[in-house]
Amino acid sequence: MQLTGGGGVVAVFSACLAGLLAADLTRWGELADAAFFLATVLTAYYVRPGGLPAVVVSPPLLFLVACPAASLLASPAAAASSLDGTLAGVAGWMLAGMALAVAIGLLRGLRAEVLALWTSCT
Repeated sequence: MQLTGGGGVVAVFSACLAGLLAADLTRWGELADAAFFLATVLTAYYVRPGGLPAVVVSPPLLFLVACPAASLLASPAAAASSLDGTLAGVAGWMLAGMALAVAIGLLRGLRAEVLALWTSCT
């Protein structure tokens, strides 16, 4: 099974949103961290080679968008107050997930795709 770049972005956002909602429901914050980590790494592994740049760059932004969305769905009254705590708590997992996703991307040809993108823009 291989995902397109857009499909990978949707998969990461969906996994982050589901992980955040499940973490809020179970009061187990590490569940959101693990969902981000697994979604980022698995998507970098399963995306088609042409979609690697989007999948490697977008997960932190997707998690940032999923945080207020999950807060609004779970408890609209406390949506703004939980965002900073959630982002601070996931920083270590986010760094680890992104580092592993970049490493997987480099092994799968990310460098060549970035160079091709760079030369097409200049």
